[in-house]
Amino acid sequence: MCGQSTIISYCATFLPREMLHVYRQVKGLRNFNNWVCTRTRLNKESFPFSQVSVIRKSPWRGLRRLWYRMRGRRVPLGRGEIDQALALAREQGARLIHVYLGSEALRAVRLLGRFPGARIVSFHGADLSHEHSAEDYARLWPNVELFLCRSESLRRALVAKGCPESRIRINYTGVPIKDVPKKELPNWRNGKPVQLLQVCRLIEKKGLDITLRVMHRLKKGGVPVHLVLAGGGPEEERLRRLASELGLADEVCFAGFVSGVELEGLFRASDIFMHPSRETTGGDREGIPNSLLEAMSYGLPVVSTSHSGIPEAITHNENGLLADTCETETLTAETQRLLEQDGLFEKISAAALKTVEDRFSTVRCVEQLEASYHEAMAMRNLV
Repeated sequence: MCGQSTIISYCATFLPREMLHVYRQVKGLRNFNNWVCTRTRLNKESFPFSQVSVIRKSPWRGLRRLWYRMRGRRVPLGRGEIDQALALAREQGARLIHVYLGSEALRAVRLLGRFPGARIVSFHGADLSHEHSAEDYARLWPNVELFLCRSESLRRALVAKGCPESRIRINYTGVPIKDVPKKELPNWRNGKPVQLLQVCRLIEKKGLDITLRVMHRLKKGGVPVHLVLAGGGPEEERLRRLASELGLADEVCFAGFVSGVELEGLFRASDIFMHPSRETTGGDREGIPNSLLEAMSYGLPVVSTSHSGIPEAITHNENGLLADTCETETLTAETQRLLEQDGLFEKISAAALKTVEDRFSTVRCVEQLEASYHEAMAMRNLV
C-alpha cells in the first residue's frame, strides 16, 4: 500500500447480509489503504476482508445499555471502545475515518470529536427516521467534515435536520456491470407465467403487501404469474398469511436471504422487478434501493413508486415505470401496460441497463467516494 493514505471504515456490524452495497464500497477502494473497525463481525464467508479490527466490548456494557435504555437513549461507544479505535488509527497512520450510518455516528460522536484526522459520515435512509431529533443530529455537525447520502431526497432530509448544506455530498451506491442477454417479453398469453421478483428486507417501507395485491389482481385479470420474495425480516409471517388469504400460496416463493450465484440466477430468470416503496409513519425511507439498481443492471424492467430517491434513478416510461403513490390499482395498471404495450418492455429493459452503465456502476460510485475522501482530507490540510 506504499504511497496510499490509510483510512478507517467504521461499521458497527461488519456486515449484515443486506449491506452488500457497503461491502462493495469498502472493498472497491483503489487509491486508499482501508481498515475496517467494527464491534461485531458477521458473514465472513460472504464478505471476506483481511484488514478488520474487532473492538472488544466492555464487561460493563450490559449495565450501561440498561441505564441508557431506561432513559430512552441509544448506548454510545464507551471510553474503552473509543480508545481501541483511536489506537488502531495511530498504529495504521489513518488520516480519515468514515462512519457508516448516521445513527451509528450519533453513538460515536465522542470518537469523531477525538479523531485527529478527517471525518465523514454516510446516511442511507433509515438513519434519518423520526427516531432522532434535530437536537440529536446537531451534535454531529461540528465533528464531521463531510456528510454523504445516497440520493437528493436524503440530502433534503439532512438539510431539514439542520445539516450544513455546503458539507453534503451525493454518493450513489453502485452495482457491478454484467454481460447479460437481452430481455424478452414473456409469452404469458400462451400460459407462460410472468416471473416477478422483489429482493429486500421484509419490512414495511418496501411495500411487499402491495406487491402481493398487485399479483392477485394480475392473476384475476388472466395473467399467469409467479413471484419470488428474496429476503427475510419481521414482516414475513404477516406476508405469508396475506398470500394465503389472497389465494396465492402456490404462486409465491419466500426464498429467504440469497446471495452470490443464487441471487444472480434469480435476476437472470425473472421478467419484472417489483419495488412499491413508501415512507413509514416513523419516517423510515429509501435512498435509492440497491436491489433496484441491481435489477436494472440485469435489464429487468422495474415497476416502482415515486418515493424518496427512486426517481433519481428511474424516469417514468423511459427506463422504468413509476406510480405516484404506493397504491394497488395504479401499480397493477402500470404492470399490465408493461406486458401489453407493443415494444415497451424491450425499450425499458435496454434503457434500464444503460442507466446503470452510465451513472450507477460500482467503479463510478467508488470514484465519487474517493473524491469525497480527498476533499475531506484537504479540509483538514492532510493532502
